[in-house]
Amino acid sequence: MTTRPTLRSLVPEICPQCSGELTFAITTGSIECRRCGYVPRKSGGQRKSTDDVISAAINAPPTARTAPPPARIVERPDFMFSFGWTSTDDVSRWAAAAFDTARDHIERKEWDQALEALHRALENQRDFVAAHLWIAYITDDPEVRRERLETVLAYQPNHVDAQRELMVLRGELTHDEAEALKDPYVQPETLRAGGAVQLETENLRCKQCNSTAMTVDSVTGLVMCGSCGFVDKSAGQGAAGVGTLTQALLKRRSQPVQWVVGEHLLVCESCGAKRTIPARKMAHQCPFCASNHVVERDALESFQQPDGVLPFQVSRSAAKAAITSKLGGWWERVKGVLNDNTLERATLEGVFLPYWVFDAILEVRRTITRDSGGSKYDRHTQSYQHMPAYQSYTLPDAMNNVMVCAVNSPERLLTNRLGKFRVDALRAYSPKLLAKFPAELYEIDFDEASLKAREIIAKHMRSKHGTSSDYGSKVTVFPSVTGMTFQLILMPVWSATLHERDGDMRTALVNGQTGQVVLGKPRKPQYE
Repeated sequence: MTTRPTLRSLVPEICPQCSGELTFAITTGSIECRRCGYVPRKSGGQRKSTDDVISAAINAPPTARTAPPPARIVERPDFMFSFGWTSTDDVSRWAAAAFDTARDHIERKEWDQALEALHRALENQRDFVAAHLWIAYITDDPEVRRERLETVLAYQPNHVDAQRELMVLRGELTHDEAEALKDPYVQPETLRAGGAVQLETENLRCKQCNSTAMTVDSVTGLVMCGSCGFVDKSAGQGAAGVGTLTQALLKRRSQPVQWVVGEHLLVCESCGAKRTIPARKMAHQCPFCASNHVVERDALESFQQPDGVLPFQVSRSAAKAAITSKLGGWWERVKGVLNDNTLERATLEGVFLPYWVFDAILEVRRTITRDSGGSKYDRHTQSYQHMPAYQSYTLPDAMNNVMVCAVNSPERLLTNRLGKFRVDALRAYSPKLLAKFPAELYEIDFDEASLKAREIIAKHMRSKHGTSSDYGSKVTVFPSVTGMTFQLILMPVWSATLHERDGDMRTALVNGQTGQVVLGKPRKPQYE
């Protein structure tokens, strides 16, 4: 049983000046009480790295926060390396000899001679990963370094050193962050914001008439204005992004602080009204001017944007009919004998739920243990084959579109039964695609979701490779993930709250792409 870390709050829960509870707002310029304007001092008890991150997150302008770090200038390394020498036991004798020669030259900082020896090693064995890696380490050509690092990752997708150096070369990690990652135990400190964090949003108004009546056409999927008919064809164009799990985990570990945000402060760009909304809401409509705002980022950069959106393909009327048909099933009629589950009223809303979608490359070790060795007749070759008592081998495999719902409500028991979503209709994410239906922000992060995805993958692989036609044999399957990519995709779901005549309430979900319906258990309403 894992112990949850204690969360320190960025600001006090009670204002020391006006005694207001949870009244602090975290904006891009300061931290202050929304009731009396009190500005707390920075705590001197925090460690320096945390203070630096807090100061940078709050005081930096949006352009500075979103701009990528500058690319590292490629220089030949100062010896000694923190990288260890790789064993050459599994390579040919000639390649190993050339690699040992290169190592001698590297220790004397004879770079050109070392590169010649490493290239000789590759001429003898093209898949010599260590030789490719050391060429990347010592070359002064950034293009050669990039090519060699990508070659290493082609052979070993989870090679952490190659992933880290490639991220530095691309400007995705600073040199200091990369140096910090060489400590295998470094982890970000978890901090709770302790106040409402200001948002940056996109105001969904028509470019032509400034109307708030923007929507998404249910047939064409185009974003259009309900007032003047203007069609925004730019929304959702391009390809959805894909991230490598190893690189994302490295980036996460390189950060000093991981923020936990409970509330967001939304400032309407149209009328200036300020409202506090739950952190899980990704879209919000201003109650004063009806402007639709879609969250892009907050002042602490505490979450990432989705990569894609799957449009609704099931209409409201079709979703309602599917729920009605499900309620009329034989099992619901049987339950109605004991309880009056006749539907009295219902609410039905469309919503985009966030899902982490993983693709994995695997190595599956399959071990067969038989009671005793012997022979088995093969009817295809019409001959007997020797069957050893113990047999073990490794085979490659892959599994795509492993989906993990990233919210806790609706409950996991319901979302797991919604069935698969087909990602062939995926559109690149644009805030404009949320003009018709709102979206939830993810509560379960990608690292936690990846563990659930591995459980799903392991279960599937054991079912796929865990059977044998041999009598008296036992099959053991050990799947190992060698590479994993992921996307954050917004999936279409119709959510209904059903009120029954006996006073019970229950939740119904409809897959907005396939029409599959799941019903929750009846429950009594909770009154405060």
